Amino acid sequence: MFKRKVLSQVVAAAAVSSFLVGCGSSSSSGTAASTTTNVSGSVFASYVSNASVVAMDGVNEIAGPVKTSANGGFTLPIPNANLKSQLVFKATGGTYIDEATGEEATSGELSVVAGANTLAAGSSIHATPSSSILNKLMTKHGLSKLDAEAAFEAAFGYLPNSAVAPVDATKASDAEDARKLAGVRAAAFSQLLKNLGLDKGDHSALLEALAEDLVDGTADGMNGATAVQLKGGAARPDMASQFAMALMDFANDADKNKSGLNPGQVGLIKFNGKAVSENYTFELTPPMMTNVGKAEYKLKVTNNADGSAVANESVMMMPMMYMAAGHKHSTPNAGCSDTDAQGVATCTAYFLMASAMASGDVMGNWDLKFTHDAESVHFFPKVMMAMGDDTSRLKLSGDASDADAVVMMGESSARNYYIYKHSVTGTTGNHTVKFFLATQDGMTAFPPVNGNGAETGPLAGEVVTLKV
Repeated sequence: MFKRKVLSQVVAAAAVSSFLVGCGSSSSSGTAASTTTNVSGSVFASYVSNASVVAMDGVNEIAGPVKTSANGGFTLPIPNANLKSQLVFKATGGTYIDEATGEEATSGELSVVAGANTLAAGSSIHATPSSSILNKLMTKHGLSKLDAEAAFEAAFGYLPNSAVAPVDATKASDAEDARKLAGVRAAAFSQLLKNLGLDKGDHSALLEALAEDLVDGTADGMNGATAVQLKGGAARPDMASQFAMALMDFANDADKNKSGLNPGQVGLIKFNGKAVSENYTFELTPPMMTNVGKAEYKLKVTNNADGSAVANESVMMMPMMYMAAGHKHSTPNAGCSDTDAQGVATCTAYFLMASAMASGDVMGNWDLKFTHDAESVHFFPKVMMAMGDDTSRLKLSGDASDADAVVMMGESSARNYYIYKHSVTGTTGNHTVKFFLATQDGMTAFPPVNGNGAETGPLAGEVVTLKV
């Protein structure tokens, strides 16, 4: 009996030892460690199921293929020797639910680059539309990592973090905000397809075109002197602005966007100076610094048909702030002058608040909507706090019981009056100081007032001049 018991213990110990070796563990007896490291991740456009994923070291496949799960997940055993090199994870095929249409779509190719020595046990990496554009810029078009990232950020206003696993923005989730934001940004590419009048199946073609467009550093429909093609036609000259608008459209659509992130919480939407409507091109030149207070813009409007100036015509401007807190409001403004002979209008806004702080915190997104001949475009300026000791605006408030109190959001509120520095000219002892005065009639109404407190129309006496 004793011999049998000892023998059974020896067999059990041998079995445990064999199991540990099979799991890649090492032991004090010198058993070799595993030669591979498992790297997990996902393929997302949203969740791409049944895609085939491989890992590549240059042109060589070093792991895979494996199929993605229902939530786009995969795990690949990467040879340890290859972790020292730049790797590309490439996914082809599979299906996902297009966020803009709610319909099933077939995925073409999504990919992501992992830098040399950036992956280890426990690492995760996620292939998204954004990471795919970066990969194409680097591996297909030969840009360095720094140049590819600079071009991408200049066009889209952010850099993707491939270690963050996106979640489907069309479904409510308790995931952290970084994962929700990654999901919203991925959805913006589907929204862009819809806005451009393309089919959901053109997703890969769109990413190819955007990468080619960015090779020269600018998303303007051109790769150097060559027009970028997208589904048989030339790509738009305002692709960066189109993406910004797609991001705003999706974030602002309560029926589609269930992420819990509103338009003021999707990061600072990138300002791009050109936007094109059906018949007109709008080019907006901002002031040197756009701070809380007065901001004077030059808006050039030209005809798409022949590039001629839209001269001596009216243009309307509507500013709107989408707050991270969830509400929105406008700001005082003097509107736009008529265009001159060169098609240029002067448009002046008086910003109430910043959209971004010096710390990098985002307070929301300003949207400047311009309309001519019933065609509208949008620009998203970055507005900072006033610099130094400069007092750019003052606010005077009455009392909610005053006769001139206003009703906002169903409640009586004190009327606010805003005093903005319009200009200071002259020399010491002989300055001419001009102020712009406005009041507030609601969250979207900030009419100018004249020096006697009466409301006036734009450019009709709202500037008060003092001699000091």
